[in-house]
This record gives sequence, structure tokens and C-alpha cells, in this order.
Amino acid sequence: MRSFRSPCILVSKMLAAVLLGYTSLSFGAQPTLKAAVEAAWTKQPEGIALAARQEEMTARRDAAASLFPAPPSVALAQRTDRYNQNRGEREIEAEITVPLWTPGTKSSAQRLAAAESSLLDVKNHADKLKVAGEVRDAYWQARFAQNDYDLAVRKAAEAAILMQDVERRVKAGDLARTDLNQAQGAERLARSTLIDAKSRASKALRIFTMLTGMAELPLSGEVLTQNDAQSHELPQLAALAGTVQVNQARLAQASATRREPPEIAVGVVRERPAFANSYENSVRFSVRIPLASQSRNAPRITTANADLIEAQAALGFARDRIHSEIDTARDELEQAYIIEALAKERYQLTTDTQVLYAKSFRLGELDLSVRLRSENERFEAELALSRASLEIGHAISRVNQALGFLP
Repeated sequence: MRSFRSPCILVSKMLAAVLLGYTSLSFGAQPTLKAAVEAAWTKQPEGIALAARQEEMTARRDAAASLFPAPPSVALAQRTDRYNQNRGEREIEAEITVPLWTPGTKSSAQRLAAAESSLLDVKNHADKLKVAGEVRDAYWQARFAQNDYDLAVRKAAEAAILMQDVERRVKAGDLARTDLNQAQGAERLARSTLIDAKSRASKALRIFTMLTGMAELPLSGEVLTQNDAQSHELPQLAALAGTVQVNQARLAQASATRREPPEIAVGVVRERPAFANSYENSVRFSVRIPLASQSRNAPRITTANADLIEAQAALGFARDRIHSEIDTARDELEQAYIIEALAKERYQLTTDTQVLYAKSFRLGELDLSVRLRSENERFEAELALSRASLEIGHAISRVNQALGFLP
């Protein structure tokens, strides 16, 4: 009979290890879902490069507000007859060329820089919200898997205790050998379920850890944010609206900048016609005005116009999609409350039935198969209730995510 006790000892040791692990965790500070999102954001390329992007936007605004559209240039030239006639003819010229803003180009460049800077801010929020959605999904998947594992641990322990009781009664002659076989089969099934649940819980926790860098799950989720979608700007739509504004600014800049910037140049010329003459100095002014060309500007305008049309279409489509997601998430939350209420009633009924059947089995008034069936029904009802309670928290996270709120 030693072989009958070994599974019980194994399950008891596993249960003790799990309980010891939970006891040790309870003394440490537990992370929060908000902290998990922040930790995940610090690992994202967008979060890492945010400071550099902000510096880039500052540089763009400074360039658009500068005195010239491009840096001035300096030219030096020398003319001599030393290598042919060598009569002493010399000419040295130094010139500085400054590009100029044409009417409307500076203001359009400044509007574009401001739109790009605003887009960076709202896109940063939208990117962080997207990461929050991934963290929320990973967190709740891990919570569901951990819940299944916790119940599987208890189920395995209960099956082992029942098997011990049946084994004792078989020895005493109160039960048949077939009852022991059923009890052993139920215990093996419980252990198999426990191993599978442990594997799924470990996998879900690894995904959460990979995303956030946290080795422990937050103990609680988040509260429902009561703000309505109409009372604040949705970050997802704000990013797309910012893209529309940037493309509008680019189209305006392309339309205003129809030619290269004109240039004004000031030069100093020092020259002498021959060795016998002295050097003479003079000042030269010149203006360079590039002409507009259809081949130069048409591609820029058409590209900017196509990007604008695409961004406007994406904004309209996203607005309908996001509001549909909000309505769906709210409906799912209402359904989750109803399902939890029904799961509570089912759990109470199956628990009452299981207690009565267990008492009848101890008194010898009921066979083992009926008791095992009642045990399974109560376990499934408890599993459904615990998952229904977690599903409410998951639905709350989906509503907050759809509304654009971070934990």
C-alpha cells in the first residue's frame, strides 16, 4: 500500500511549497499595474528615444525661427597672370552670401515645426497607451492562469485526501476495490491538471515579466474611470489629428516654397592691373533670384496632398472604430457583472450539494462516483466564479483602455 501514499505525500509537499511561497511574497511590497506600465514604457524604443526626439523638435523650432532659411556662405577667389604673361595682374575677392526668406515661407516653416512638436507630445501619449494595453492584457492573462493554478493545487490536495480516505475504508472492508480505482484515477487527473495549470501560469508570468521586467504580479487591477469619451480628447484620435495638422502644414509649406531661397551677396575686391600700379579696393553687391519651376514643386505638393488625404481618412475610420470599441467594452463589463452573479448562485448550489453528498458518502449511503461527480461540479463552479470575478477586472481595464486612460 506504500504506492498509494506516495502521491499524497507528493501533492502535500507541492501544496506546502506553494503556500510557503505565498507567505514569503506577502511580506514584500507588491507592485501596482501603474508601476508595471511605467516599467514597460522605459523598455520601449519610443520611451528610450523620447528625450532625443524632444531635442530634435527644439532644434526644428529654432531653425524655423532663425534669421535666415539656411546658413550664410563665404567664398574666396583669386585671379592672377603669374602662369602666363606675369605682368603683375592680381585680383583677390572675398564674398559672403546670405539666403533670404521669401514672403510666407518663414511662417509656414514655423507652423510646421509647431505642428510636429505637438504631434510628438500626443503621439508619445498614444504610444504609451498602446503599451499599457499590452501590459493590461498580459497582466490579466497571468492572473487567469495563476487563478487556475491556485485552484488546481487545492483540487489536487483534496483528491489526495479523498484517496487516502477511500484507501482506509477499502482496507476496512467498507468499500470495494473499484472505488479505490476511481479515487486513484481522480487523484491522477487532478495532478495532471495541476501540472498543466502550473505550465500555463509560468508561461503567462514569463510574458508579463518580459514586457515589464517585473517578476511578480500586482495583486489588484484598477478602478473604473467614470469620465465619458466626450469629456476628454482620446489619445488615439489626438495622435491622428496631430498627423493631419502636420500634413496640412507640410502642404502649406510646399505651396509657399515655390522656388529656392533668393540670395544677396556682398563682396570686397582688391585688384591691380600690373606691377607698376597700386592695389585698388572696391565693393560688389549681387542678388540671386531662383525662378519657380513646376517640375521642382509639383512632386512636393502632390505628395503632401496625398499624405493629408490619407491622414484624414485614417482619422475618420479610427474615430468610428474607437467609439465602437468603447461601446463594446462597456457592454462586456455589464455582462461580466451578470455572469458573476449567476456564477455565485451556481457555486452556492453545487457547494450545498457537495456537502450533502460528502456526508452521505461518509455514512455509507452513497457510492463514490456520485460524490466524485459532485466534487467536480463544485470545483468547476468555483473555477467559473473565480474567473468571472477576474473577468470584471479585465473588463474594467478594457473600458479604461478604450477611453484612453492609463492605470
